Amino acid sequence: MMKKILSILSLFVALVSCSGGSEYTINGTINGAIDGDTVLLGYSPDGVDFTTVQATTIEGGKFHFSGKVDGSKIYYIGYNYTEPPIYSLLFLEGGDITTEISPEGSITMGTPANDLNAKIEKDLIGYVNTIYDCQLQIYEDSTLSDTTKARLSLLAMEAQRDASLYIKEVINENITSIVGMFLLVQYADLFDNDEFTHLVSNIPEENIDRNNNCIYDILCEIKSERENPHPSDDDTAEDAIDKALEEALNKK
Repeated sequence: MMKKILSILSLFVALVSCSGGSEYTINGTINGAIDGDTVLLGYSPDGVDFTTVQATTIEGGKFHFSGKVDGSKIYYIGYNYTEPPIYSLLFLEGGDITTEISPEGSITMGTPANDLNAKIEKDLIGYVNTIYDCQLQIYEDSTLSDTTKARLSLLAMEAQRDASLYIKEVINENITSIVGMFLLVQYADLFDNDEFTHLVSNIPEENIDRNNNCIYDILCEIKSERENPHPSDDDTAEDAIDKALEEALNKK
């Protein structure tokens, strides 16, 4: 009798677990895809391998996924009919997600994390275009005066500075979001050690999901390397000793 009760309780727990989470839908297109092509939805637990969760096919030029998810996860849409294959980032969370994918990039929107990421990418493109246009004029137009070249170089430098300040601001404001955490991995070099440590300490527990991605582990590894730097290949043993002595003296 007890075994039967435990069995019923186990079944109940399993049913509750399956019914948890928020419902999501993904509707998208892939530039160049044809009906019958397979599209994959999955994630990368280690940043290298791709784990497929769902597979569907292109129908009428479009594809569709649906299901349930807890919180916000880092997922990818996989399409293996190009060289190299396309793995398009999306933040999987409850809601109606739309995505337009091409080899040049993708636009994914419809939920808070995806909308935020799309806005950041759009803003960054503005800075990148300014830098590119300035550099293109300098290298392609041989008739430019030195004064004009200097002005264009200054504009490019200012755009690069403004882009860095913008990214830092976005990460600081959104570190409790999976988007801020994802960006911190990419732009860790913009922060000094104290800033970086502070940001990592503010990452909420629900975003530390080692089964879905290794981003938090990467951030911890970066933090550890900063706290315990290894001598560079160019440093001699004497350089490493001198540096260690200097650090020790500075602590006194």
